[in-house]
Amino acid sequence: MKNHILIAFSFLISFQVFCQNEIEEKRNLRFPVWITHSKNTDIIGLSLGAFPKEVLKNDTTLTRTFGIRLEASLLAVLSPLMGISPISTNDDRYEYIQQIEPTEIIYGLNLSSGTFGTTKVHGCSSALLIQYLQNMNGISLVGMSNIIEKQNGFSASFLGNEIYKGNGILVGFGNGATYFNGLQLGGVNGIERKGIGLQIGVFNSAKDFRGIQLGLWNENDKRSFPIINWQFKG
Repeated sequence: MKNHILIAFSFLISFQVFCQNEIEEKRNLRFPVWITHSKNTDIIGLSLGAFPKEVLKNDTTLTRTFGIRLEASLLAVLSPLMGISPISTNDDRYEYIQQIEPTEIIYGLNLSSGTFGTTKVHGCSSALLIQYLQNMNGISLVGMSNIIEKQNGFSASFLGNEIYKGNGILVGFGNGATYFNGLQLGGVNGIERKGIGLQIGVFNSAKDFRGIQLGLWNENDKRSFPIINWQFKG
């Protein structure tokens, strides 16, 4: 009898906590068109934005887009004047960025003049100038510079790609990563900490690398060679 009472009591407490969480996390559903600057909103269809809401509205709630997101970013015009890249400079900073809850998640297609903020994209993202993303899973195409903390997939940019941790393919004039597994294709390719795969470019350099380098000049921990270089053991 006591066990039955205890089980029933535990069930009531769990149900109350569940209902309370549902109330606290109640989200707004919008269809077919809405703005990305809304609090706790899921947009199915088309979402429209102009700025990172956490910067100008001090709003850190989550907006999710299921479909197409269009952003005419006002910050994108000034983005080429950035003096310092926002990419993480060490593992502690990277882990801190990854632990921050995103303010926007896009499932589908993201088209912008330049996306900034704590944003994750699952699908395809294309920016006219510069974009900075917390996470990118899929295809990323950018006119000037692609800056991504964590990348999985294909990223291409005219000037280049700057990735902290990535897996997949990087195509651009300059491709730099702290950790990267996959293919780097461009004029200048670099891996600062650790990588596995293939580098094809004019100048290639990599630390703690396992793979092949093809280019005018290639550097790894073992040797520096023109045309072709390799490293398969530590």
